[in-house]
Amino acid sequence: MIDIHQLPDAWETVYRIGGEEGSKCDELYDIYYKISTAIFKYRVKHDLSQKKLAQKLGVTQSMVSKLESGDYNYTIEQLWKVSQKLGFKFKVVFEEEDEDYSVASAEETNQESIGNHSSMAVG
Repeated sequence: MIDIHQLPDAWETVYRIGGEEGSKCDELYDIYYKISTAIFKYRVKHDLSQKKLAQKLGVTQSMVSKLESGDYNYTIEQLWKVSQKLGFKFKVVFEEEDEDYSVASAEETNQESIGNHSSMAVG
């Protein structure tokens, strides 16, 4: 019989195997998590079923399930469309550590924020 107390820590093994690249993937998964959580919270806040949210977004219920799962590789265009339909602020920051090459819409450049909207920031 195996003594589970003698087994190595699972997360330590994952980090040892994944190394630095694995840690960088964690950053990506954090982004997916934040996006999926924002969509889920919106749906719950507005008392919508996945089917009703799908109708609002113009997608299928299974797509809403994928968006909420956090295990879906969104495109920038998909995220932008979702943000427009839900009234979320959408901002992508893509920059070197010491330089600022932020990508912002013309509207955002002219106006910092309009009303009280949920934030869906990527990055």
